[in-house]
Amino acid sequence: MYIPLQIRLTSFYIVLLTLALVFFGALAYTQAEQRAYSNLDATLKSRAASVQSGKLMGDQSTLPSLLPGIAGVDTEGVAIEVFDEQSNLLATTDNTQNDITHPFIGNTVHSPVPWDAQALSRMQRHPSTASGIYSTVTYQGQRVRVYTVANNNFGLMHIIQTARSEQAVEQMLNNMLFVLLSGGALVILCASIGGWLITLGLLTRVQRITRTAYSINEKQNFSQRVTHRTQGSRDELSQLTETFNTMLDQLERLYRSQQRFVADASHELRAPITSICCNLDLLTKAPDLPPVEAQDALLDARAEAERLGRLVNDLLILARSDASQRATSSSVHKRIQPINLDSLVLDVFRQYRPAQDMEKQQEQPRLLLQHITPAQVAGDSDQLKQALVALVNNALKYTPATGTVSLQLTTNASQAMIEVKDTGMGIAAVDLPHIFERFYRAEEARTHALAGSGLGLSIAQSIVQEHRGSIEVSSHPDTGSTFTLRIPLLSDTSHDLERAAHSSNRS
Repeated sequence: MYIPLQIRLTSFYIVLLTLALVFFGALAYTQAEQRAYSNLDATLKSRAASVQSGKLMGDQSTLPSLLPGIAGVDTEGVAIEVFDEQSNLLATTDNTQNDITHPFIGNTVHSPVPWDAQALSRMQRHPSTASGIYSTVTYQGQRVRVYTVANNNFGLMHIIQTARSEQAVEQMLNNMLFVLLSGGALVILCASIGGWLITLGLLTRVQRITRTAYSINEKQNFSQRVTHRTQGSRDELSQLTETFNTMLDQLERLYRSQQRFVADASHELRAPITSICCNLDLLTKAPDLPPVEAQDALLDARAEAERLGRLVNDLLILARSDASQRATSSSVHKRIQPINLDSLVLDVFRQYRPAQDMEKQQEQPRLLLQHITPAQVAGDSDQLKQALVALVNNALKYTPATGTVSLQLTTNASQAMIEVKDTGMGIAAVDLPHIFERFYRAEEARTHALAGSGLGLSIAQSIVQEHRGSIEVSSHPDTGSTFTLRIPLLSDTSHDLERAAHSSNRS
């Protein structure tokens, strides 16, 4: 049977509180009861001792029939009875008579004689019981505490019984029990209401998160957020709500990025596939096509197939990069080795250095090599070269033939910095935050004749991030762009990459 969490939490809280109240209440009641009866016994013993120490016990002929005190049973006074060895009453207390008279002349006292016959008989048989005998009897519907003790003086033995009603003690204990029960019930009631309201407030916030998550799952609307107060105390639920909203922000960005990625990838893949199909249809439906046109159709289909292959290869590179980042291990870690970054930059420069005739040199911007500082990093040289080639290729693509692209390598205390600077068309401020997104291209880039698929910068960024580095860009329209690639030097990255490699091998 399902029981709501709010009821379970409140019930559990009430049960614990009730057990605690019962335990401490029983402890307090027991101690009060023991203290009250101990005080009552001490009073009876003290009253008997005062009679024992009095001079009235010296001679039976001078013993008065009435002692100062209260006869019968009372909540305040102590009744006293004195007996001889034959259980004859020698003296008693009576507040109904003002004159001292002998009990055997016919005067009647208002208490039983004796209070406790069994205790009197035991004391006669064992008069050496110095500590006395405590007992409890019922008289006139009340419980009466009786103390019996023997006294030997001048060769005579007297037995003294002192008695007092337990009504005052019982009344005090009943009052205390009433206070404990009523107070405990009030505390439990208030705690129940408070616990219910507290759990209601807490679980309401949890239910709000649950409803938001359910709504997102049903409607696939990642723009929803859990509402919460931004002011006041920052408790655990507030932190949970903020964390949940932050996760939703990331999920929304990933979801929109995935949608854009799928749409852009479909668009980019559709173009070469359509071109290939058109050329093949042309060759199939026109068997008498002139050889020159047939050759052009085949060459065009081959070019589109190569373009499609490059696009698929770029997508596979990004997919492997994403998988390696999620698994906290990548191919970089498996092929970790020291790399002379200055030699790598020179290799890229030689790769793009014009090797054709002067006519071809005039068709592309000049590639310049500026200051190169020796630097050594740790990682995969092939992947770092691929990232650098992507940056250089991007700079050459969007720089006019009259412009220049320069390479520079410098270092500081902990990083090696490669700058790829061009004098091309530049990047608008509105496009700068998105240039590393997959398939993203600015409007000017889309109209460019040599515009690519929009994956080069994404691939470069993923490779650099795998090497614990970063890419920064500064650009202004019509003045050019500067891409700065930062990679930690070997002394700063080798230990981290080696540890990651060992972890990857163990997994």
